[in-house]
Amino acid sequence: MRIETTRIGAAGLLALLLASGAGSALAAPAEGPPRPLPTSAELSVRPGERVIVTTEAQRSGDAFSGVRVASPAFAADGTFRMDNLLLNAVATVSCTAEPGSYEVRFGSSRSEDIGVEVDRLWGRVRVEPADAAERAECARQVAARPPESMEENYPAGTEWPASPWDVRSVQPGGELHAEDGLEMGNDGMVELSSPGFTRPVVMHGDRHVSATVRIRCDAQPGLYVVHWNEKGRPAKEWARYRVTAPPADCREPAPSPQAGEAASPVRWFLEVAAALAAAGVGTWIWLRLRRKTRR
Repeated sequence: MRIETTRIGAAGLLALLLASGAGSALAAPAEGPPRPLPTSAELSVRPGERVIVTTEAQRSGDAFSGVRVASPAFAADGTFRMDNLLLNAVATVSCTAEPGSYEVRFGSSRSEDIGVEVDRLWGRVRVEPADAAERAECARQVAARPPESMEENYPAGTEWPASPWDVRSVQPGGELHAEDGLEMGNDGMVELSSPGFTRPVVMHGDRHVSATVRIRCDAQPGLYVVHWNEKGRPAKEWARYRVTAPPADCREPAPSPQAGEAASPVRWFLEVAAALAAAGVGTWIWLRLRRKTRR
């Protein structure tokens, strides 16, 4: 009986060890950060690896938010995103890239906005040989990856939104000041709307338009889109913000007319009635004083 029990225990232990070993073999290793590609350098890479290009913001006229980082070796172009005072673009080496050396260049994806084309050589990547099994595993891993984040982080004091993906955090009941000097929206011609706003707001100003938006107390935490609604043009996604956890004492301020916004008929009637009542009291007092003077 003891021998049989010992055999069963050993078999069970062996099964556990085999299962553990199989699990370890099947478990995908934790993916590390993308590999930096310095300027004027050549980086040796394998299919499926991620590459990051980093440069200082506002140091070069052809490196700014939204500019593409392209290479025939990449599965798709990277895009510069602002991270405080740095610009980062992440791209993945294609699983089908043939061995060899490839250029990595900057290219503008929004030349219609800046009026010029961007085309500058940054560096090179050298793709190492890979067999069919490695390329198949590469395709599986790349397909399972989440997409690269498009959110940007701009330095403190920068007006919002500095780009459509300039995501600022705000609590329910809080405010954001929206400004724009690039779209050339005319005074009173643009309305901003979003599911998290207490109400849509109209932007005012001479060429440089702005508005203060307020966040609803019942807005759920998450990412929200702001739509730019200009008269005579299709609406578009213009900005984004992130709603955080609500404060314990969240209160929405009473809505007040915006600059240039006409008062409601009820409010106008009450204001006129109050003015007439005040004028009537004044007239009554003046007449009383005049009668006393005559006496």
